[in-house]
Amino acid sequence: MIAAAAFVISFVAMEAVSYAAHRWLMHGPGMAWHSSHHAPPTGGLERNDLFPLCFSVLGFVLFALAAIGAVPAWVWWSAAGVTAYGVAYLAVHELFIHRRLAVPVPNVAYLRWLRDSHRAHHVDGGEPFGMLLPVMSRRRLQRPDDDDLLARATARDTRARL
Repeated sequence: MIAAAAFVISFVAMEAVSYAAHRWLMHGPGMAWHSSHHAPPTGGLERNDLFPLCFSVLGFVLFALAAIGAVPAWVWWSAAGVTAYGVAYLAVHELFIHRRLAVPVPNVAYLRWLRDSHRAHHVDGGEPFGMLLPVMSRRRLQRPDDDDLLARATARDTRARL
């Protein structure tokens, strides 16, 4: 029971970590790396791809500490939750939203909501900053000029498909 709780709590907490990192790190002092994500795609790796690599260190350190017995056993499950969030990020953000690899993805309402919210972020760099729960006002998502704005965001990311 403790293992399952550690996994779930860590996974859910990573959405808050992701939001904070995206809003205050990536759109702050880390913009030198993150700007590559808001620029036209080059077809290869972006400097922004360094962020998930850096964030994976957290999971690695937790796994290592658990493996040597330096922390309670439930920490291993916490590391698994952090890692599962990283896998979800890869699947949702890189595969579904930006289509960085040509893999089939399901066409479900939740994933369309994530894609549309993320595209709105790419238009002006504002909310939403979250990945699995991109909270933003319906009014912002449905502005009269959204079709034009979302079309420009889609044109920026030629890999994306509506």
